[in-house]
Amino acid sequence: MEKDEQKKEDVSSQSENSENELAMCKKQCDEYLDGWKRAKADFINYKNDETARIQSLLKFGNESLLYDVLPVFDSFDMGMAVLKEDAEARKGMNLIRTQLEDVMKRHGLEPIEAPPGTPFDPARHEAIGEMASDIPEGMIAEETKRGYALHGKILRPAKVKIAKKS
Repeated sequence: MEKDEQKKEDVSSQSENSENELAMCKKQCDEYLDGWKRAKADFINYKNDETARIQSLLKFGNESLLYDVLPVFDSFDMGMAVLKEDAEARKGMNLIRTQLEDVMKRHGLEPIEAPPGTPFDPARHEAIGEMASDIPEGMIAEETKRGYALHGKILRPAKVKIAKKS
């Protein structure tokens, strides 16, 4: 009889040990699974961040080139101002400028409009002076140099003169 009781105790003890080992294994398994889930989420976030960074590089990678081309636009505008009488030369200059503008628009460059009478926006315009005008005070009186934006990011603000009372 003692042997039977001893066997029952041994079986019971082994059963408890097995349950403890099983519980420890399950706990360890859950910890590993949670770690893998976190690592997977971190990797997905990393991939998304890298995709956004690469898209930004592609979108704004030509920013310095486009910025260097802006003086060409300014030169065209000065040339057009001089060619008031020569219609043939003016037509050719206009054609070249339009073609250049189309190429730049395809790459995301947009002119910043600053016509007289529009409100001054310090985020898009740079005030370089004031001038007497019939336009309400604080509004744009004259655009002296056109501004440009690249995909909505200001590349060069429009240089304007602000109206003041005469």
